[in-house]
Amino acid sequence: MECAGCSSDLDHCHGTVILHEDGSVECTEPDCRDLDEARHTLRITCTEIEGGCACTAAVEEFARAS
Repeated sequence: MECAGCSSDLDHCHGTVILHEDGSVECTEPDCRDLDEARHTLRITCTEIEGGCACTAAVEEFARAS
């Protein structure tokens, strides 16, 4: 079974884009080179990652220090 994006020749990624609290973005697909949210069907914030994210702790620490 082929995905609709692949069969339609659309520019897309099968990974999940992760939006970090510090403004950075990454993808779970190791070969993904274009992190534009529009190319990714699946999007999450790093606060949704089980066990948390290092950048969330850094942002919270910065907020406490302010």
